[in-house]
Amino acid sequence: MGPVLGTIAIMISLTALWFTVEALRRIDLRGDGMVRPHVRGLKGRMAETNTRIGDLEARISQLETRLMATHMESRAARDLAEETRSIRHGLAKSRQAMQRVNTYNA
Repeated sequence: MGPVLGTIAIMISLTALWFTVEALRRIDLRGDGMVRPHVRGLKGRMAETNTRIGDLEARISQLETRLMATHMESRAARDLAEETRSIRHGLAKSRQAMQRVNTYNA
């Protein structure tokens, strides 16, 4: 009697396991159908975000190069202004020296 009941118990447990697997498979298929449109939308948004980030990175690199060029130009302009000041100062000294010479000779 024990082996018969054991065999029946195994058959019942395997049948219950089969029903459970079928139920889970159907739930997964229904769940995938509900989730896939949302995932597709998210993938599209992520791709769009990635392209925007790439565009922004390119613009940032352009701004960096422009900023460096502007910085170099401002430094060159500052140096040029100093040289111009020193040249004007030297010219003013020369003019004063020439005026002294001219006044002595006159």
